[in-house]
Amino acid sequence: MRRARRLLCLVAVLAFVAAACGGDDTNGPNTTGDSTGTTAQGDIQPGGTLNLAATGDVSAALDPAKEYYSLSFGYFRCCLLRTLLSYAGVPTDQGGSDLHPDIAADMPTLSDDGLTWTFTLRPDIHYAPPFQDVVVTAPDFVRALEREADPKASANGYSFYYSDIVGFDDFGAGKADSIEGVKAPDDTTLVITLAHPAGDLGYRMALPAMAPIPPNGDARLGAAEGHTSDWGRFLVATGPYMIQGADQVDFSLPAEQQTPSEGYKPGRSMSLVRNPSWDPATDDLRPAYADAINVQIGGDLADLYNKIDSGEVDMVLDAAPPPDVLQRYATDPTLQPRLHIFPDDSVSYISMNLAQPPFDDLAVRKAVNFAIDKAGLRQLRGGETTGDIASHVMVNSLEDNVLQDYDPYATPNSSGDVDLAKEQMKQSKYDTDGDGICDDPVCDNVVAITVNIDPLPKQAALITQNLEAIGIKIETKEFDITTMYSKCNDPNEHVPICLATAWGKDFPDAVTYGPPLFGSEGLYPSCCNYSLVGASPDQLREWGYDVATVPSVDDQFAKCAPLTDDERVQCYADADKYLMENVVPWVPTRFPNAITISSERIINYSFDQFCGCDALDHFAIAPEAQ
Repeated sequence: MRRARRLLCLVAVLAFVAAACGGDDTNGPNTTGDSTGTTAQGDIQPGGTLNLAATGDVSAALDPAKEYYSLSFGYFRCCLLRTLLSYAGVPTDQGGSDLHPDIAADMPTLSDDGLTWTFTLRPDIHYAPPFQDVVVTAPDFVRALEREADPKASANGYSFYYSDIVGFDDFGAGKADSIEGVKAPDDTTLVITLAHPAGDLGYRMALPAMAPIPPNGDARLGAAEGHTSDWGRFLVATGPYMIQGADQVDFSLPAEQQTPSEGYKPGRSMSLVRNPSWDPATDDLRPAYADAINVQIGGDLADLYNKIDSGEVDMVLDAAPPPDVLQRYATDPTLQPRLHIFPDDSVSYISMNLAQPPFDDLAVRKAVNFAIDKAGLRQLRGGETTGDIASHVMVNSLEDNVLQDYDPYATPNSSGDVDLAKEQMKQSKYDTDGDGICDDPVCDNVVAITVNIDPLPKQAALITQNLEAIGIKIETKEFDITTMYSKCNDPNEHVPICLATAWGKDFPDAVTYGPPLFGSEGLYPSCCNYSLVGASPDQLREWGYDVATVPSVDDQFAKCAPLTDDERVQCYADADKYLMENVVPWVPTRFPNAITISSERIINYSFDQFCGCDALDHFAIAPEAQ
């Protein structure tokens, strides 16, 4: 999943936050955030250039078919690409997770069986130069879906989200001449037919891969023809901005003879300028205050934050402030308005392998949940500023806060409770004398793996202390981030417990948490079901486990799949509770926050809940600084 990759990239940076802001009683800002920054909307005057920095580049050369990274999702939504449906670039409490029509004239209509989705397009959306005279039409979305089905164009991306469309996978495999379930009966009508109901299809159609591609002569993929690996440098925009120099690309030439836009230099810089074809009257989602956006790629983090203080840089994207900077902004009332903290829609957790003793015992897994000092773990990360204590597996925004107050393993101050943990351990087959302490040899030298970047080893030491109180003796092994995740994900490794795992949504629906993390579809090598929930007896034998069966929640997820709106939310909330009470694959520890700092020039800020990143279209520059 996209956010899992983002979290991998950020662990090293976020670790620095641990030293800042003291403990859980920090006097820093609230963890909810103020999307309007320091100035009322009425004082905003559009104009000026945003000067931003990013410590790293986007992950796949800015190609929407395969970009799987929060930062690039943010660039696409705010600035470059419009899709059938999209988001408003605001926090959850202001509707940031709500879908809105974008190029579509209205929300789609669904057939009674939930299999056919019909989108009606606005007739007045034009592409950026050099296609400024071309109106976006329904066949342009057929083109985008055909490109996404191409395994070369979408390599390492998220094309699996469209496999429910009839014929999508067959077309991608070369077994069909078209995608059977995608039709454009006229220029303003797009009809999608599914093989199975998918109540979240609207969210999938709002992902960047579904941005339209303009026609270009007889080329099947239009302007994207021949750009399997470099479409990002030739991207034709529909949003309020375009890459500088995009208007100079000569698409009449063969793809290999075309010169890419000068405004995106991979690994070095990106420059966005106004798209003259964008009409704000057709776009209720993007205020697009700045006239231009420049992004410096790379650089020393401490130096970049010094440039924020001096006004040379307006914000560092996707990199938490160093500890001294965070502490200064969190404790100085004059600086606090420039410190922005919002829920990240992700979860940090301890993952237990349900097929590996002693965690093959439900009572043991419940005992571990009661034993863990979640508040202590959060304090090691930096305290209250870094996020909320997690009490269930899926973030609250994906469940409309239905489980906001739900905590089946509540302990005083979230600090763990040995007595409650022992009461659970007494029910385990591994506690033969009923004293609440595991006395079976399987609880000795239990291998636990973590990441070798502070404060994660310190967190591992606290977890070791917590579990020793109930007789589980941890032997911690430290690895780099990639190795840790690789070992956790591979059931052949027989890793009993993983101490430093994290996950985030792809889009605002619990389907991006449930099936990949706890469904059989998420089992190795597909994705990230480290607990082996739903593994079949044949799989367990193949991987060398003595345990013959493990719990499954596939049926619960199947019930949720076709549902929409409140019924869908409640279904996933019920699945969340079932996982916490009857399966118990994790100890969810923290719902992290995103933390950023803006310069004095920025008088309006917003957090984009869709991408979990800064909403650049909402940034406004003080008139005197333009």
